[in-house]
Amino acid sequence: MAPALPAPKSDFVGIDDGGVHLGTGGQSPMLVRHRDAFEQFMADKASGEPGYTAHAKIGQETKALMSRLTHLPAANHAFLGNASEGIGRVISSMAWQAGDNVVVSAKDYASGLVSMVRLAQLGVEPRVVPCDGWQIDPQGLIDACDGRTRLLYLSQVTSLTGQQFDVEVVSRELSRRGVVFLLDVSHALGVVPVDARLADFTVSSGYKFLCSPHVGVFAWNRERRPDFEPLTVGWASGSLSGDRCRYVPNDDASRAEIGNANYLDLYLLRESLTYLLGFGIPAIAAHATGLANRLHAGMKTLGLDVVTPDDPGQRATSVSFALHDAEGAAAAAREAGISLWSGNGRLRATTHLFSTDSDIERYVDWLAARQT
Repeated sequence: MAPALPAPKSDFVGIDDGGVHLGTGGQSPMLVRHRDAFEQFMADKASGEPGYTAHAKIGQETKALMSRLTHLPAANHAFLGNASEGIGRVISSMAWQAGDNVVVSAKDYASGLVSMVRLAQLGVEPRVVPCDGWQIDPQGLIDACDGRTRLLYLSQVTSLTGQQFDVEVVSRELSRRGVVFLLDVSHALGVVPVDARLADFTVSSGYKFLCSPHVGVFAWNRERRPDFEPLTVGWASGSLSGDRCRYVPNDDASRAEIGNANYLDLYLLRESLTYLLGFGIPAIAAHATGLANRLHAGMKTLGLDVVTPDDPGQRATSVSFALHDAEGAAAAAREAGISLWSGNGRLRATTHLFSTDSDIERYVDWLAARQT
């Protein structure tokens, strides 16, 4: 039987102090149990060659756990330095020609946006689709595709407003057009359901809802896009032919891993995944989105300029409102023991499995007090 939610704050480092942590959309606290995992890593590393074998075993176990979140086989996963590296692996694997184009929203995450814009140096047209206000129109992205569109980048949940998209609809339309679908689930993985089978490639950061260090998650859907051969390679990504004149990539997604994994990250990530899966992602999603819905309603009642969609089906666990001095407000909230995330002209609050009803009440009360 899965444990009840919310998760005890005492399971986490640094938040069992009477404060309110609503900053997971920026980065999450880590687990107390990570201390034991750190000790195990150091002990294994000190043991020499057997420890190196143990590192690799931990890596494979972590991929198996990750597959339970993405619904792709364990072998379809790689661990990189960050999600941005995963975007780069995909871009480097494609044979670009002048006149090709790529599609991205002007309001999507910076790493995807700059990666698409950078392709202009190869004669590729970056189609940066503008937004009417704060919301991204997924149909507008689809409509921007044509016969020369090679790739579309989209976050399942946006970092800016917490808007969530129907990935299945986008996937179906892009598949019909033969467009590579690069899905970023950094603001979804670990807190709401993710289905990487719907994309060609999926990337995520680990330091947000996975409650892990700054590790990157990469998933390759081999059934949907078998021709993935990134240009950036190393000793871990493949091998040389007998005459040492030809490179042969690994059969699985480890072809994206050019050297040693950051094994300490994987020891810690394995513990995080085990912990999250103990509660179950559906249960975590129900808990966190329920609190986010309460937060959204409270902000609307206060008359704030809420930029997160009103439709609960288009929201996940982050709720933002537009504010000129968001940085100043975030600093004032910290003085009151409330951790938020600012920037880009908005103040964002994010719920997760450890968030409580009293956290929401305290934050809404603080917002109300600021208006008096």
